Amino acid sequence: MKKAIFLDFDGVLNTEKYQAQLTFENKSRYDEYGQLFDPDAVDNLKMILDAVPDALLVINSSWKIEGFDRIKDMWNKRGLPGKIHSVTPDYAPTDILDIDLENFDNIAMLAGKGNEVKRWIELYAPGGCEYVILDDMSDFLPEQNHHLICTNPKVGITMEDAVNAIKILTTHADR
Repeated sequence: MKKAIFLDFDGVLNTEKYQAQLTFENKSRYDEYGQLFDPDAVDNLKMILDAVPDALLVINSSWKIEGFDRIKDMWNKRGLPGKIHSVTPDYAPTDILDIDLENFDNIAMLAGKGNEVKRWIELYAPGGCEYVILDDMSDFLPEQNHHLICTNPKVGITMEDAVNAIKILTTHADR
C-alpha cells in the first residue's frame, strides 16, 4: 500500500522560533525562494523519511502556487531531505458563490486542504494509502483527523511529532 506525507511549509518547516532567531542574530531570513526553514524541523522531517523511506512526499502548502518545478528546485538547492513526489491538486468548490451560508451544514465542502488531500488520494492511490498530514492548521475533513499532526507554528515539526507520524505511517491498526 502506498504511503504519503502531506506536508505544509509555514508553521511546519518555516517556524516562528527560527525566524526570530535569524532576526536576533541579524542574519537574512530569506533566500531566493522565500523564508528559510528551521533546521530542527527539517531534521525531524528527515527522521520520518529515514524511518519510512517508501513514503511519498506531497506538498500541500500555499507555496505550491510558485509551481512544482520551483518547489523542486528549492528542495534540491536547500539540500532538504527526501524527494518531492508531487503537490496536491488545487481545490475550489465550483458552486461556492451559490452557498446559502445561513443554512449551510456541509462544512467539509469548505475544507480546501482536506479536499486537496482527498483528491490526491483519488488520483494517485485509488486503492487507498497510509498517510499523515503535517500542518499547523486543522482545517481538514473529519475523516482525516486521525491522520493529522497539527504542529505548533512556533517550533514546527518536533521529535514527538515525527515519532507520531512514523506510527501513523507504519501501524496498520483499524482506525
